[in-house]
Amino acid sequence: MSVVRRLLLVCVTLIGGGTAHAQLGGGSPSTGGGIPDARELLQTTAAPVTIASGGRGEARVAIRVREGWHVNANPPTLDYMIPTEVSLTPLGGITVGKPVYPAAREQKLAFEEKPLKVYDQAFDVRLPLIAVAGTSPGKVTLTGTVGFQACNDQVCLAPATVPFQLVVSVEGVAAGGGLASGAADAGGTPPAADAGNAPGAVSPPSGRGFTTAPPASGTGGPLVNNPIARMLAGGSVAAFLGLFAIGLALNLTPCVYPMLGVTVSIFGARRAAPPMQVFGLALLYVLGMAVMYSALGVAAALSGGLFGAALQSPVVLVGIGALLAALAFSMFGLYELQAPAWIREKVGGSGTTGAVGIFLSGLVVGVIAAPCVGPPVVALLALVGAKGDPWFGFTSFFTLAMGLGAPYLVLGTFSNLLQRLPRSGDWMVWVKKVFGVVMLSVGTFYISLAIAPRVSDWILPAALIAGGLYLGFIDRSAGSKPGFRLLRWAVGVLGIAGGIAVIATAPSEGLAFEPFDEQVLAATLRGGRPAMLDFTADWCAPCHELERFTFTDVRVKEATRDFRAFRVDLTKYQSPDAERWRRQYAINGVPTVVFLSPDGNEVMHARVEGFIPPARFLERVQTALAATRQASR
Repeated sequence: MSVVRRLLLVCVTLIGGGTAHAQLGGGSPSTGGGIPDARELLQTTAAPVTIASGGRGEARVAIRVREGWHVNANPPTLDYMIPTEVSLTPLGGITVGKPVYPAAREQKLAFEEKPLKVYDQAFDVRLPLIAVAGTSPGKVTLTGTVGFQACNDQVCLAPATVPFQLVVSVEGVAAGGGLASGAADAGGTPPAADAGNAPGAVSPPSGRGFTTAPPASGTGGPLVNNPIARMLAGGSVAAFLGLFAIGLALNLTPCVYPMLGVTVSIFGARRAAPPMQVFGLALLYVLGMAVMYSALGVAAALSGGLFGAALQSPVVLVGIGALLAALAFSMFGLYELQAPAWIREKVGGSGTTGAVGIFLSGLVVGVIAAPCVGPPVVALLALVGAKGDPWFGFTSFFTLAMGLGAPYLVLGTFSNLLQRLPRSGDWMVWVKKVFGVVMLSVGTFYISLAIAPRVSDWILPAALIAGGLYLGFIDRSAGSKPGFRLLRWAVGVLGIAGGIAVIATAPSEGLAFEPFDEQVLAATLRGGRPAMLDFTADWCAPCHELERFTFTDVRVKEATRDFRAFRVDLTKYQSPDAERWRRQYAINGVPTVVFLSPDGNEVMHARVEGFIPPARFLERVQTALAATRQASR
C-alpha cells in the first residue's frame, strides 16, 4: 500500500471514530441509520468452566459481530491494523494461557488493494486455564476484555474494548495433574490454532503462553507447571519429604559447600561439652538458616515470586563475595569467628561461642547460600508466588531449609567430638586452611562477576594453581610427619595440575546468540522457524557455567541449529525493559532458556532454569523439537 493510501485510511478511521461518538443508534453508514456503539457492534459471552485444583481446562469466549460489519483477525493482514485481542486477568490461583484465535476469512474491501483477514458474524476464541496446585475449591469470577477495530466496506471505526466475565469453578484435586478439555498438548503448549492460523502468520509471542497482567490482589500469578509444583500438588507428607531431600542435595552447590568450613570453625573451636548441649547449639545454627529461607518463602508469596534473581544483583554479589573473603581470613587464623564478649558472657561464658552468635552465624550461612541454590529454589519461588499463600511459603521453605541444614546439624555435633580425638590440632588447622582457600576463591569469583565478568572464567584455574602452591608447598601448619607431608604435596600437585588442565582444555566458541529484538523474533516465528531465548546476566554465576560448559558442547550446537538463538540480557535487572521481559516470559531467575515453537507458544516442558550439563540440555532440545514438529503439522 502506498503512503497516500495509508494516510487516507487513517483519516477515514479518525472520521469514522468521530462519527461513532457523535451518532449512537441502530443501523450503519451504508444504510444511513448512524453508527452503532461498541457494545452493539460486538457481543461477547463466556460459558462457565469447571477445573480440578491442580488441573487444566479451557474457556471458550463466544463473539458475535453485527451484521454488515467485521473486525480484524489476529494476526491482522497488515502490521498497522488493530488485531482483535482477548485478555483475561488471572485471579485466585487461576492462571491464563495464550489465547488461541480461529482461522480468518479473507475479504476484499474498497479501501485496500488486496483481501484482508477478518472475523465476522460469530466466532470463538479459546483460553487455556490452569488452577494452580492448592487452589481453594469454589467459584472465581475472572474479568476480561475484547479489544477490536470494527469496519464495514467503507469505513473503519476507532479501536474499542468491551468487557466480559468468566466464572471458573474449582473442584477437588486433579488426578495426576492431567488436562481437561484438551487445554494443552504433551509438549505443554496450548492447542494448535485452527487450520488457517498458520505458523507463518502469528502475532509476536506473549512469552510462556501466559497473559502478562500482574496478579490481582496478591493472588494468581504466572502459570506454574514445574516438577516442584507437580510434587506438591497433593500437599501430602511425602511431597514435603521430597522437599526436604531437595534441600539436602543443595549442599553440593558451590555457594553452600564452602560454608562447611564455617561450621568447623564455630563448633570445632569449642571446648568439650555435653553432647546434648552441643546438639542444641547445632540445632540453633540450623534454625538460623531456616529463618532466612522461611522469610524468603513469605516474601515470595507476598510479592508474586518475581524477585528470585534480585538476590543475584551486583550489589548483593559484591557483599556476599566480601563476606566470604572475610570468613576465609578466619580460616587462616587471622581472627576467631565468635560473638562479642558481652554476648558470650551473658549466654555461655567468655570461653564459648554463645547461642546468639551461633544463631546469627546460621543466618549468615542462609544469606550466602540463597543466591545460588539452583533451579529447585527458583521453581519453588514460582509456585509460592503463584499461590500467594504466606503460610504455604513459610512451611515449604522451612522444610527445604531443614533439609539444607541437616548436614550442619551432624557436622556441628561431630566437630565438638573432634576435640576428644588425640593430637587433632595439626591436621585440623590445615583442613581449615583448605576451606579458607575455597571460600576466598568463591568470594573472589562473585566479586569479579559483579565488577569484571570477563575475568571470572580465570578465577578457577588461578585458584587451583595458587591454592595448590600454598597448601602443598608454602604452608607449614600441617606439621612435619612424613605421611601428612606426602598428602600435602599430593594436594598441591593435583591443584596445580588441575589449574593447568582447565587452561589447556578451555572450551571452544559456544552457540552464536543474537541480541534480543522483539520484531526480529516475531518475523522469525512468522517465517516458520522456532526460537531459543537465553535469559542471562553478567553477574549470574550459573549463566557463565551454562555458557562455558553446555553451550560449547558440539552436540548441543548441532542439535540447536534449527533454532534461531537470541540472548536476553537481564544484567540491568530492574530496568523497564528487563522487568517487562521477566513478566512477559515469567522469568523467576537466571539463567533461564525458553524454547518457542513457530506458533508463538513456549514448549513448557523444555524450559531450562539454572545450570544443567550438556546431556540434560540435549533432552530439553529434543522435547522442543518434537513439540515444534507437532505444532507445524
